[in-house]
Amino acid sequence: METTTEEVSESREVYLRDGRKLVVSEQAGESLVEVRSESGMVEVRIRLTEQGPVLQMESARLSLKASESVEIASERVEIKAGSVKVHAEEDLELDAESDVRVTGKMIYLN
Repeated sequence: METTTEEVSESREVYLRDGRKLVVSEQAGESLVEVRSESGMVEVRIRLTEQGPVLQMESARLSLKASESVEIASERVEIKAGSVKVHAEEDLELDAESDVRVTGKMIYLN
């Protein structure tokens, strides 16, 4: 006797004032919480996986502001950008327990 399991995808939607909608659903055994634009594009997605939550964002701009500090703790951090500017009003420290490589067409110090 052959048995088939059918995965039921239950989805709930809440329409927000500005045309966006909040979608809560299950896909491939993961719970999803999404904010979608008026056109249906995903702007923010939180996937609740067995390893923990995964946050994905798609936007024209991302701004983080904290009165105390912003901390990123990760095995690896990668930033891909057209340009990067770092401005520190106080000391700027860069510590590495291994090599530090700086590569560029021209490197300016002071």
